[in-house]
Amino acid sequence: MNLTKNWIYAFACVTLMYASTPSSGSVYCNEEGVRLEVLGSGELSYDTTRAAGSYLVWNNDKARVLVNAGAGTYLRYKHSGADFTDLMAIVTTQTGIEQTADLPSMLMASLRSGRTETLTIYGPSGSETYPSITQLFERLASEEGAYPELASLVSHSSPAGYRVRVRDVNPPARKHWGGFANSELRLSAIRVKSGNIPSLAWRIDVGETAIVFAGEFNNQRDIVAEFAQGANALVVSHRLPTGARGLPLDFYVTPEEIARVAAKAEVRHVLLGSRGWRTFGRENATQESIASAFSGHQLYANEEECWGLH
Repeated sequence: MNLTKNWIYAFACVTLMYASTPSSGSVYCNEEGVRLEVLGSGELSYDTTRAAGSYLVWNNDKARVLVNAGAGTYLRYKHSGADFTDLMAIVTTQTGIEQTADLPSMLMASLRSGRTETLTIYGPSGSETYPSITQLFERLASEEGAYPELASLVSHSSPAGYRVRVRDVNPPARKHWGGFANSELRLSAIRVKSGNIPSLAWRIDVGETAIVFAGEFNNQRDIVAEFAQGANALVVSHRLPTGARGLPLDFYVTPEEIARVAAKAEVRHVLLGSRGWRTFGRENATQESIASAFSGHQLYANEEECWGLH
C-alpha cells in the first residue's frame, strides 16, 4: 500500500490491519469487531490496475455484506479470504457495469461453496432507461438469459444447495427502506439522485457501528447527511476535483459538497472510493477542500485495505 505523508494522520483513530496469512477466514480483516475492507477502489479504465469500487463489511472475522460487485470484485473477493457462506446479503448502489459486472462470476463460483442459507441481493428499482436489480438478474440468469447455467439458483431444488433471492428497493422520497434486520446487523437505504440513473445509498448498522455507502450522488435533495447521521464512516465515490463544473455535477459530488455532508452528519471518517481520472494526483487540493469544513478523518481507498472502525 502506498501512503503519502498527507495520509499519515488518518491512522490516529483508524487501524489498518494486514496479515501475510490468515489465522482464520480473512487475509486482511482477521480481527474482532466491525471492519471495512476495500475490494476495489477505482473505475473502469485501462489507465489503472484498480478494480471498480466494491467493499466488504466484516464482523468478527466473517464477511457479512458485500457492497457492489463490479469488474474485478470476484478476484479481489477470493484474495480477501472471505468465505462465501458467511455473506448475509449483497447490496448494490446502482445496476450499472461498475456495480454488477462480476455478479455472474461470483454466483457461478458459489455453486460449490457449500452454502445452505438463502442469499438476498438488493438493488435499486429501475426506470425506462435502466433495469431494476430484478430485471437485470432476469436478463442474466434466467433460462432465456445470458447465463442460463445460473437459472437453477432461483429454483427450490437448486443444485448449489442454496437459493438466490433478488429484491428491488424503492424507498419513497426522503423515506428510509429498512427491509433487512437480524440479531447481528441492520440494512437501510434511501434513494439518491445521480443524473437519470436509479441510485441508492446504503447504511449498515452492526451493533453501535454504522457505515454509510453513499456511492454516486449529487446531493440534490440534501438527504444523505440525515441518513448518515452519527455514522462511523461515510463512503463516497470520489470522481470530481475541487471546483468541478458542468454536466458531471449532475452525477457526482465535489470535495466541497462531501465536506458539507460529512460535517452536517457528524461522521467520524470519510472514505473516498471509486477514484477516477479526474481526481488522481489532486489529493492535496481535495484534502484542503474537505478539511475546510470537515474536521474528521479523510481516508483514500486503495485495494485490499482493511479499516477497523471506532
